[in-house]
Amino acid sequence: ILDTYACWSSLAPEDYAVVVYDSMWHTTEAMAREILEAFIECGVPARLFDLKANHISDIMTEVLSAKYVAVGSPTLNNGMMPTVAAFLCYLKGLSPKTGWEGRVGIPFGSYGWGDGEWMRNWEDSCKEAGANLVCESVICQEEPDDEATEACKALGAALV
Repeated sequence: ILDTYACWSSLAPEDYAVVVYDSMWHTTEAMAREILEAFIECGVPARLFDLKANHISDIMTEVLSAKYVAVGSPTLNNGMMPTVAAFLCYLKGLSPKTGWEGRVGIPFGSYGWGDGEWMRNWEDSCKEAGANLVCESVICQEEPDDEATEACKALGAALV
């Protein structure tokens, strides 16, 4: 019991991935599924959470223990979806200042118009929530093309 408590209280991340996303036209969902598969193919257990189907509190129990946290959003009014913004705000409020060492954040998303400028703000939001961003964000316009699909697949291999 004491060993288990020591592990929990150390806030050491467990070697699994959580992929959280919202999607309007299934584009970001397709990216999330590619990222999920990339982790699984590299032998990293992974879980997929759609913010429309899963409550933020239920997702947090997984996120707070995961080593890898991928967060995806489509563009809405040149910003992230409100559900994703709420998720990151909640995560920021729960993240202890010293508890995110060894964890990796992976922002990804899609847009239909504009230039994806919102990604910089989004990366900042992920950092403020405590994530350590160690790779390039994956972003695509419209449906993921071969390049975006390969970038999603490469995430798991690059991080493991």
